[in-house]
Amino acid sequence: MAVKKTMKVVFSLVLLLLPLASTSAVEVKFDFMYFVQQWAPSYCSTAPHECEYEPRLPPNNFTIRGLWPSYEEWRPEYCNISDRLDPGQIQDLVKPLNQSWPSLLRNETNLELWSHEWSKHGTCSNLSQHGYFAAALALDKLKLTNLTKILADGGVVPSDEKTYTLGEISDALAKGTGFSTYLRCSQNELKYGETLLYEVLQCVDRSGEKLVNCTTPYWVTRCLDPDKIKIPAWFYGQ
Repeated sequence: MAVKKTMKVVFSLVLLLLPLASTSAVEVKFDFMYFVQQWAPSYCSTAPHECEYEPRLPPNNFTIRGLWPSYEEWRPEYCNISDRLDPGQIQDLVKPLNQSWPSLLRNETNLELWSHEWSKHGTCSNLSQHGYFAAALALDKLKLTNLTKILADGGVVPSDEKTYTLGEISDALAKGTGFSTYLRCSQNELKYGETLLYEVLQCVDRSGEKLVNCTTPYWVTRCLDPDKIKIPAWFYGQ
């Protein structure tokens, strides 16, 4: 009788643990990742009413936008809604994250941004919370992702007057990285009609460790004016 009762208790505990086991890890078989960097002055010129410039000015350089797992035809998102970011898991990464992956929104803290990116993209990466953000920071330190220098070496520098063609920017990135790179543009709300370089996407292997070649993102639309793209030197919306 005691044995039956013990077995019943054990079986009940197993049933209770099954939901926990099923949500603790979700494996996603994606093809590659996009390491996305954004040009902060373009971001702030695109959405000046949302951008943070008091008490801190937006950084005058590329910052991390995200590390996004992807298939060739679509991106998986929110793969495990029960897996919320635990700040304690990335405590040792906070300083470099603040520098390389800041929020540019005035009503969003950096932690809120990281929590969003983890929920939407990180849970699909097959990486731990610490591993996901550490991978993005490691990519950010590679010479092949130093977009400001790569573009400058190709004769493309930020300017509030000069514009570049899509080909000139793409050629500079291809020469400097040796891999396929994709661009996203936005429109300047402060100067109607200006096309701005907004984001640069580089393809990364499934482990999040090295650049690879991949297909053109299906969701990247052509720049409105590919012959006149500006990389603003600063945001003067304040």
